[in-house]
Amino acid sequence: MTPKDASEAPEPGRQTELWGYKEVAEESGVAVGTIRYYWSQKRHLLPDPDAMMGTRPGWFPETVRHWVANRPGQGFRSDLKDTDS
Repeated sequence: MTPKDASEAPEPGRQTELWGYKEVAEESGVAVGTIRYYWSQKRHLLPDPDAMMGTRPGWFPETVRHWVANRPGQGFRSDLKDTDS
C-alpha cells in the first residue's frame, strides 16, 4: 500500500482515525521507542502507513491489528526453511 498524504479525503467506507507511534506501541505491546526505531531503521518490520502526517506515519487501527495478529513471535528465524517442501 502506498502511503497517502493525510490531507487527501478518505475513501468512502474507510476509517478516518489514524494511529501514531504511541497507539501502535500500545496495541503491539512494545515500547514507543521500539516502534520509532522500526520506522527509522527497520521499516520492513512495520506495515506501510495508511497516511503521512508531515514526516510522521499514520496507520488505521485495522491495519495495526492485522499486523499484530500476523507478526512472527520472539525468536522467529526467517533464515530457516521448511525441508518438507
